[in-house]
Amino acid sequence: WIDTPGALSELSAALDGETEIAVDLEAHGYRTYSSFCCLLQISTRTSDYLVDALALRGHLDVLNSSFTNPNIVKVLHGADTDVIWLQKDLGLHLVNLFDTGQAARVLGLERFSLAFLLKEYCGVIANKAYQLADWRIRPLTDEMMHYAREDTHWLLYVYDVLVNALIDKGN
Repeated sequence: WIDTPGALSELSAALDGETEIAVDLEAHGYRTYSSFCCLLQISTRTSDYLVDALALRGHLDVLNSSFTNPNIVKVLHGADTDVIWLQKDLGLHLVNLFDTGQAARVLGLERFSLAFLLKEYCGVIANKAYQLADWRIRPLTDEMMHYAREDTHWLLYVYDVLVNALIDKGN
């Protein structure tokens, strides 16, 4: 759980040493004119991080050192709205993005959802009970934290599988 500028700086330094990271966001949009980002999930090959985007709203630009680094692949699933929220709400920009949802489309898979990919490649049944939860509440419940963590925890493995499938299918 990252909710202080000091912990965020440590996370930023750790991410700068990675070659790929998985990223997801949880936003609040129920009964609001415009959704806004409340939580940033980041996973590496060895660690999962939950970043309190509400507490650190004015400090998150420190992550641009890794988010804009072209030598680090940023893996997201269905990144369309995430990219907008990252830029609009958090001042973060992505360079070298791999979208597992788009890869699933290119491969012509029967379904493109993250839940499908997790079940197909990881044997994980995704719990979508908190998809529309109020991500503004603090502290987050253990169940919400587990849900949020799971969205990126398996994503780098899915990325590996999809990259190999794309190479095999290459023309």
